Amino acid sequence: MSNVTPQGLHTIATLIKRLEAAASRFEDIAETVVTRGSSQGDGRRGSTASGVAPAAVAPAAPPAPSGGAAAGENLNPLEVEFVAAFQRDILEAKLKPFVELTKSFAGPNVIELANLVEKEYALLFGYLKIVALCQRPTSDEASQSLLKDFPPAIEALSRAKETMRRDRDWFAHLTFICEGAPAIGWVVNPKPVQFLAENILDTLMYYGNKIKKEFKEKDAKHVEWVILYVGMIETMKEYVKQHHPMGPSWNVKGVTVDQYKASGSSASAPSAGGAPPPPPPPPPAPHVAGVPAPTSGGGAAAVFAELNRGEDVTKGLRKVDKSEMTHKNPALRTSSVVPASPSPSGGKLSGKKPIKPSKPQALAGKKPSKFALEINKWMIEYHEGDTLTLDDVSLSQSVNIYGCKGTIILIKGKVNAVNIINSQKTSVLLSSVVASVSITNSPSFQLQITGTAPMIQIDSTDSGQVYLSKESLTAEITTAKCSAINISLPVPGEEEGIFEEQPVPEMFKTTVQGGKLVTTIVEHSG
Repeated sequence: MSNVTPQGLHTIATLIKRLEAAASRFEDIAETVVTRGSSQGDGRRGSTASGVAPAAVAPAAPPAPSGGAAAGENLNPLEVEFVAAFQRDILEAKLKPFVELTKSFAGPNVIELANLVEKEYALLFGYLKIVALCQRPTSDEASQSLLKDFPPAIEALSRAKETMRRDRDWFAHLTFICEGAPAIGWVVNPKPVQFLAENILDTLMYYGNKIKKEFKEKDAKHVEWVILYVGMIETMKEYVKQHHPMGPSWNVKGVTVDQYKASGSSASAPSAGGAPPPPPPPPPAPHVAGVPAPTSGGGAAAVFAELNRGEDVTKGLRKVDKSEMTHKNPALRTSSVVPASPSPSGGKLSGKKPIKPSKPQALAGKKPSKFALEINKWMIEYHEGDTLTLDDVSLSQSVNIYGCKGTIILIKGKVNAVNIINSQKTSVLLSSVVASVSITNSPSFQLQITGTAPMIQIDSTDSGQVYLSKESLTAEITTAKCSAINISLPVPGEEEGIFEEQPVPEMFKTTVQGGKLVTTIVEHSG
């Protein structure tokens, strides 16, 4: 039997160590089988007969707990490649220099936000340690319990920035840091690489370029500071692409989340000095140290005992009725549905379809907002209760407003087009548009045009108000699948700002005249 000292475990490569641990574990199992075969009545005597004293097992590599971890799996998360890579490439190489540089030149508010970022990444690091040790959670409750601290960590930066709005000297830096705060949310995104590239990096570089442009000739530390923070997110994107392209890479041979919690471990508990406490297995036999006690549901002995039952193995199987046999009922092949049949207890089996597990909602409550110019498109997304102003616009640019709620948007200048999609109670004040204003699935909207607009298109929207100026009275307004849409027109002879509200017709009458359909508006009177 391989005898590996604890000192040797820390000096050989991880792969060799796992192979030796696996070999030790298999030898332990073999000894257990031999021991039980030689003397089922006296376990202590059986150990002696095998030639291995109980104390000889202890120096070997720690065996996996009977409740979950794979045989021979070393439960030190820092020895898992993706955990070590995160610590080495992101925490040490990127985050640490960024925080140190921030403390060397920035104001106290910026330093406070940098410390919050450091806490964010410590939280993510602890989560990755759990991923390295545990199997993927099978329930939403387990997933949400692991992610429950993520939203408060992200929101803490946003709240801190809002309280620091009076710090005009450093507000651009505060905004820049907060734009990268949701980056740790890649752990719940089905496309984490795309999420980091499109939702985080694009916006981050937009605000970072403003700081670089302002301080390029003034202070090189500001430029270096921006490069470090953007570089950290870029490094994390490459890290996720390499190690977690489809989401966190859970340990298929690890312990379950419930077992991990029952062991008293926490996200930050595992350290480089050794493995975390294993989940509590059934108490082992006192005469064989380090070998887990047999359970009714696992172990080599249980497997062989089950196979040795002979014909008794089939006693629990249900006999298939002829009505359920596809070769006797060809109709079942086309429908691919087998009718419900009686359960062994005499009841009916449930005909309900299995419920697809829902995506963890821990971070899905509020998506990160976006306000950036991408080539020639202004992207305004997921703002809630904000007031935004677009001053520097041009004829070649369009404005896309998506997923906003209770937001007021002022567009000063003439743009090519404005699109409002999936937004609720959103108000837009627009100077002029070259092509059109399109509103889709945006209930309770308000649109006011102070200049010109040749076309307004409203689709699948209930309740909306459009205010037209004298210059935009020639606008062509089309509606489809809409209700409660009102157009307010300026009253001739009255001062500016006095409007008369007129509803868009919702009821139509269609008749056949000369072989063609003729549709007219139904007017109500009296």
